Amino acid sequence: MPAMSTVFKWLTQQEAFAEQYAHAREEQAEALADEIVAIADEADVAVKHEGEEVRLALDPTGVARNRLRVDARKWAASKLKPKKYGDKVDLNHGGRIDSSITVSFED
Repeated sequence: MPAMSTVFKWLTQQEAFAEQYAHAREEQAEALADEIVAIADEADVAVKHEGEEVRLALDPTGVARNRLRVDARKWAASKLKPKKYGDKVDLNHGGRIDSSITVSFED
């Protein structure tokens, strides 16, 4: 793997590489979305201890950790692919626009 400074240099100097890099980052956002679903669907974990199967359920600490994992991935996906995963801002005005202004002066 080349140094990040080399990658940044290639991004400015090689158009084909820059396009491939942008595509890879968008695909990374999709992979993060898939991870979010997998984390949210986790229920419990089965492990073997001395030949016996032991089921470990998520406790409040595990739930909080998973929430942090999901939030971190949501943030990263929103930066990598903001049109799809970024915060949506609705700039449409639903009310009536009245452009008339009345000004009165009293003495």
